[in-house]
Amino acid sequence: MGDAKTFSSAESTIACNNGVPFHDGDIIVRSTTAQVDFRIHKAFLAVASPFFRDMFSLPQNEAPSRSASVEDMKDGLPIVPFEEDPQTLGTLIQLCYPRWMLLDCKPIFPTIERVLPVLIAAKKYAMDGVEREVRAVLISPRFVDPDPLRVFALAVKHGMYEEAKICARHTLRTPVLAKQYIPELENITAGAYYHLQDYHIRCGAVAAGVVQDVRWIINETSVWFDCSGCRGGSPPVMISGDKRKWVAKWWADFMMEAGNLLRDCPSGVVVGVDSHVVQMAMEKASTCVACRSRALREIKEFCAIFSAQVDKMVDGVEFSYLAPNGIA
Repeated sequence: MGDAKTFSSAESTIACNNGVPFHDGDIIVRSTTAQVDFRIHKAFLAVASPFFRDMFSLPQNEAPSRSASVEDMKDGLPIVPFEEDPQTLGTLIQLCYPRWMLLDCKPIFPTIERVLPVLIAAKKYAMDGVEREVRAVLISPRFVDPDPLRVFALAVKHGMYEEAKICARHTLRTPVLAKQYIPELENITAGAYYHLQDYHIRCGAVAAGVVQDVRWIINETSVWFDCSGCRGGSPPVMISGDKRKWVAKWWADFMMEAGNLLRDCPSGVVVGVDSHVVQMAMEKASTCVACRSRALREIKEFCAIFSAQVDKMVDGVEFSYLAPNGIA
């Protein structure tokens, strides 16, 4: 086992993006899958993991039986073999070190595929602090925003139910009820997916209700209330203070389309100023001489309030289900 490759400066990008190698310490940890060695200070492993703290406190021949234990010596230092690949092991080690020691060397998680092995290893070696940090990475915007359903399925699979709730909230931006398929759904129960769909339905009803009852609207001087030329038979609406206001036809159409969209995607972001329903409304408003000069500015202000109201109401909808261990 003494012929394993030592982790050199040139090869340090396996674990670090700034050329900081792990070549100093009082113990060697070895990735047995690629025979790559990391020289580190065992105190950091001991602090990060009670498993390693107990192992290092025992005589070498009494180390606890788990996948990692002292097996050999190299350059006078004990070797602890790990089954993890060098990338996973290098990142795991970095997360055990104090941040001030590696200020310019941050763990690299380019894809979800690189996050999960580190998470599994952190659980395996009882590194609770490292596990919490990796969980936060998994539900970071760069992973959740583009693919919330996938991250939801991964969180459920790995028993991360608080993270699953956060991901469920993000899935509201996409029409889950449209029967979107991703391979990760094969690894969760039908019950978990049912509860996600039920959550969407309940949130959709609440979000659509924001359109149906607009008494949250305070500003009664918006152009769609003022322009008599655009009233094409639309019924009046009741705004704050129980005031009945006639509205422009283009605005009534906008709200109706927004309500339909929110039923499928109950998230404030889908009625933001850049959404296609707003663009359609602006096209209609531009045909009115009275509306066109004010509509764009006022609809931007309105959409910020509208979006916030949707999110406020949806925040009151609870996503919960019984996990396999009975914890909601």
